[in-house]
Amino acid sequence: MYKDSEQINKPEDEKKINNEENEWHSYLSSESSYLDLPKCSKSHLLITGTFKMFFRLYNRLSVSGTENIPAKGPFIVAPNHQSFLDGPLVVTGMDDKTLCNCYFYATEEHVKGKARRRFARRHNIILMQRSDLKTSILRLAEVLKEGKNVVIFPEGRRSDSGKLSKFRRTFAILSKELGVPVLPICIRGAYEALPRTCSFVKPKKIEIEYLPIVKPDDYSDYDEMAEAVRSKIQERL
Repeated sequence: MYKDSEQINKPEDEKKINNEENEWHSYLSSESSYLDLPKCSKSHLLITGTFKMFFRLYNRLSVSGTENIPAKGPFIVAPNHQSFLDGPLVVTGMDDKTLCNCYFYATEEHVKGKARRRFARRHNIILMQRSDLKTSILRLAEVLKEGKNVVIFPEGRRSDSGKLSKFRRTFAILSKELGVPVLPICIRGAYEALPRTCSFVKPKKIEIEYLPIVKPDDYSDYDEMAEAVRSKIQERL
């Protein structure tokens, strides 16, 4: 552990990190264009409620730690990513007001066609361009600046084995530069219920645990914060 810390603190590495942080600080603190956020529809609440009922009956869903969900935003939701079920699972412990203020993002290539785009706009999904990372991060920042919440899966993709992968630091950049807290969520059992190799949901027990809020001021840089959130989730798996 001490050896790794020494390597990170080499002068050239420290200079690189500082330069990068200055770049993101300038980029995210600049004036941003108005973002037309999708409106939360009644169908969004209905579909989410249906998923919740299904999980409770079929997967014996248990939800804990709801007292850790902030009463108001903005905040970043950072869950581990075990299966395609994770999207609806992470909001099962939220009340309607918090749910309506939570926005997911998806890349444009995954939401093709007028019907899918119309569905996205009615269900709090913001489309991103994979080819333009900075603009995508700026759009997420705009959501947070409007007092809303964003759901970001730090692993970037579903787990191949159910085990936790390395966390990308997009959420940490947004958190530290905008002063927005992070709500870690530990998902257990979703991989067993729907692994990557399976096309149907198995009746395996699923557990969702909302962990205590992580504050950006407690960490010196993006990497430290990203690893801290990952460690907190790893401890509960």
